[in-house]
Amino acid sequence: MVYNFWRGGDGMEYTVKEVAELTGTTVKTLHHYHKVNLLEPCRITDAGYRIYGIKELERLQEILFYRELEFSLKDIMKALEDESNRI
Repeated sequence: MVYNFWRGGDGMEYTVKEVAELTGTTVKTLHHYHKVNLLEPCRITDAGYRIYGIKELERLQEILFYRELEFSLKDIMKALEDESNRI
């Protein structure tokens, strides 16, 4: 499988399709996570492509971990918010 990585300011960047393939999720799921503000892309191109970097992939990994534990999206959002407020 060949990926057309985007070179961003902080390193490698991936399209939503590439992220879906790398993580075993779907483009539709990633779009939904964006729509409900659970996972924001690092940027959106002029053509409307969602682009994800390492930081976003790490957050997605956390989301998928919580989903595996059968957390609701609302509970995942709360858990990730609580985590970011820790010192």
